[in-house]
Amino acid sequence: MNIDRDDSLPAAAPSRTLPTLRKSFHRIHLIIAAVALLAGLISLLAMALEKPHQGGQLPFYLWPLLLLLSVALLVSGLIASFLTRRLNAELERWHHHLTRENDTLAHQALHDPLTGLPNRAAFTYQLEKRWLDLRERQRIAVLFIDGNRFKEVNDRFGHAAGDRVLRVVAQRLRARLRKDDLVARLGGDEFAILLTSIDREEQAAQVARDITAEMRQPVKLGDGTRLPQTLSIGVALGKHHQSTEVLLAQADSAMYQIKQRGGGWFLSPSFWELTPGVPPEREAAPC
Repeated sequence: MNIDRDDSLPAAAPSRTLPTLRKSFHRIHLIIAAVALLAGLISLLAMALEKPHQGGQLPFYLWPLLLLLSVALLVSGLIASFLTRRLNAELERWHHHLTRENDTLAHQALHDPLTGLPNRAAFTYQLEKRWLDLRERQRIAVLFIDGNRFKEVNDRFGHAAGDRVLRVVAQRLRARLRKDDLVARLGGDEFAILLTSIDREEQAAQVARDITAEMRQPVKLGDGTRLPQTLSIGVALGKHHQSTEVLLAQADSAMYQIKQRGGGWFLSPSFWELTPGVPPEREAAPC
């Protein structure tokens, strides 16, 4: 389904580590039992040695006890060493298993399952992080992107076709970005792009042009149907003395201004100087 996803953490799968821990505890019990046996043998030997013996020599019945004690010590040591190695190996596997589960949950919490793109939470986090690293005279740009007439695709061709369109759009957006830039799916047919280290407004505008040119290529469905797609893109540029809230509001407002004009356009990045919510006076560039 290409509806908005719940970004909360998914329920964890039933743990497979409990049986492993139970086995480990059973082995620990064996070690404890062996130690108790050794302690009993040593106590018997000590009690026997406390009695006076004729000629100062050990009585014959103590020699088997000493032999049994020596064998028990040797066997117990070998068993303890073996079980300890097994326990350490299982604890190590348990650690790796939990690490993989945590990594999986963290990825699911910060990524959209349909497109594989970062989600809204990840985008907001990265925007705040990169904003703090922004130096004087540097800029970053945010592009808010919304699909035009996407609901018609769902209604006419079904949700499977809509999912296909979203995945293709995500792939094309990702392919148009530099290594340090970020594209995320905010939900539904809304995407956002974060451009870092922007020197000129024209750089952000060029990215918008490239995206709109790329989207002129229809999306091909499994049955051969070709669906033309257009996007509404709002562009906002920010400087280090601004705030991320203002930047996001400007990009969102710019995108909706274009949406109200019928879509298929992107707004000039000069709009970042205007007050959020005020209709732009500059012309929009056609897709």
